[in-house]
Amino acid sequence: MQSKDSLNIHLHDLEKNDGTIDWGDYRIAYYISKNKEKSTNNEDSLVISSHENQLVFGVSDGAGGHPKGREAAITITSEIHKWSHKKELGNSALLDVIERANDAVIEMKAGAHATVAVASITNDEFRSFSVGDSEIIYWNSQGNELYTNIPQSEIGYRIQAGDLNQDESLDDPARSSVNNLIGDPAVRIEVASKMKVKKGHTILVGSDGLFDNLSHQSLGELICSGSFEKSIEQLNLLCTEQGEDWKKDDDISYILIRKIKA
Repeated sequence: MQSKDSLNIHLHDLEKNDGTIDWGDYRIAYYISKNKEKSTNNEDSLVISSHENQLVFGVSDGAGGHPKGREAAITITSEIHKWSHKKELGNSALLDVIERANDAVIEMKAGAHATVAVASITNDEFRSFSVGDSEIIYWNSQGNELYTNIPQSEIGYRIQAGDLNQDESLDDPARSSVNNLIGDPAVRIEVASKMKVKKGHTILVGSDGLFDNLSHQSLGELICSGSFEKSIEQLNLLCTEQGEDWKKDDDISYILIRKIKA
């Protein structure tokens, strides 16, 4: 049974923010923090919104090396928030929202670019959409990876082709190169098929500030091996403390969702 309680979270321009909330049969945790030394601005933006029996959640990350990345990311999540909070979005409608966001970023006329990874859960059916190298992972109750999107980069395609493993990719200098972004005149949008969410299934959506430092295997072991609350506590601590093994100083945003009731 899903919830008709309204969620209305839109975060950006923050040093750090995190929280945990329930929505019907789902427990949701979110985290956003600014890089430690890289720049003065947080260029990540995070949105969690619901309407009736639909939950929409996602992150956008302003592209480094391009002007107004922060403004581009906020424009994208604002577009998602505006439409998802007022009505239930079917699959084609959510695609339309991403295209509207792309048009809005292009209309900034600044050469701005950003990523987006956004998903919806409607009547226990999960579906995701992505542009760029923000990532989505979907695990079953045993911690097996059922789906991950393909980061639209040289590294993402090499991993998908089996030419490079996840752990090795974290040290590859080409990891920062992305070849498809919101703000491009022609954008490829990756769309997943519908998947039925069952009790114990877990979904993670995050920016590259998370995935450039922790492999899928490390994340799966951390997130799927214990209670939701303990996993979140440990993940938040890792991202906040960023110990000596941390590889990249960057803004970090993620949303973690688990179905806690049948």
